Amino acid sequence: MKKEKTFLEKHPILRRFMRRKISVLAAVILILFVLIAIFGPMVWTVDPLKQSVMKKYGPITLEHPLGTDNLGRDTLARMIHGARTSLSISFAGVLSGAAIGILLGVCAGYFSGWVDAVISRFVDVLLAFPGLLLAIAIVAILGAGSVNTVIAITIFTIPGLTRMVRGCVISLKNSEYVQACYTMGESDMRIIFTHIIPNAMSQIIVNVTLSLGSAILTASSLSFLGLGVTPPEAEWGAMLSGMREVVRTYPMGVLVPGIAITLVVMSFSIVGDGLRDALDPKLKNN
Repeated sequence: MKKEKTFLEKHPILRRFMRRKISVLAAVILILFVLIAIFGPMVWTVDPLKQSVMKKYGPITLEHPLGTDNLGRDTLARMIHGARTSLSISFAGVLSGAAIGILLGVCAGYFSGWVDAVISRFVDVLLAFPGLLLAIAIVAILGAGSVNTVIAITIFTIPGLTRMVRGCVISLKNSEYVQACYTMGESDMRIIFTHIIPNAMSQIIVNVTLSLGSAILTASSLSFLGLGVTPPEAEWGAMLSGMREVVRTYPMGVLVPGIAITLVVMSFSIVGDGLRDALDPKLKNN
């Protein structure tokens, strides 16, 4: 009697990902932060904007498990709401940039000619600026705020993804099975959405995952410089900025958001590496 396959045997990509214990740990950390962002405010209902001058730089207590900041606001409440703000901005910016980048990359790689030339020159202009400098310039022009930070991250994400997708499309367009589709008279749109994009999706997923870590760091950097999320809204970079002058006398105010940023950025990077290995076609038989 033939033995029934287990869940992992039926999903080889997941099995390969699970072999990398460090990637699994990073994925668990990310899931934990996402759950905190979604459900944290329902569990810890303290107002993150409530100020109390008498409680500023308060110690760790049952009422304030992570102490209070320079305005007497609960650090734990601000951390939870900061997770929601930071992750929301990053996801919105990267997904918007990914949508535009995929569209531009597919058009450039598939249609070639003047379309490729125009898109490639546009991407070259964006790549001429360092990523964070480009984001700072955009926010400096548009002004501070959550929406403008999302726009900056969107534009920051576009060039790298466009170039990657363009390369994938050029490679796939010249493959034998796509040439066979041309021979059979399939339309360009059908070839793009049925054969090219699905086969490039593994690299797109990896690139987007890695971009999320960069987006968190960029959003936090902008807020730290006073160009991102505007006070009194809770955000990790803004929390760091507000407490940097008292880092020696009250290190908890800097350590808590700093550790959160570090964990999330590193976790996205490690998960991206794990997905790259798991989605590698050369490992399908392993």
